[in-house]
Amino acid sequence: MIVGIDFGIHQEFIDISEALGERIEQLQTEFLGWLYNKEIDHEYWIYKDGEKWGVNYNGSAFVEWLNNNVSEKLVLLQGGQYISTKTIYF
Repeated sequence: MIVGIDFGIHQEFIDISEALGERIEQLQTEFLGWLYNKEIDHEYWIYKDGEKWGVNYNGSAFVEWLNNNVSEKLVLLQGGQYISTKTIYF
């Protein structure tokens, strides 16, 4: 299943199993909870005056999180446009 990851100004794509595709919105919610949890140190934090202020991420951050927490073999699809079965919006 091809899932589009839509960031408004650009879209990225991943090829995932049907089972993960059925849960993709739930997984997106879990990812965002992890991403914005200030108790968790990760490379996507933006600091202002030494404090965690915001995040800067793209589809690869979501794929990395999926690989660390759900699967171990997902990658962003490279090049060209794909036709997605489902799209999630960030």
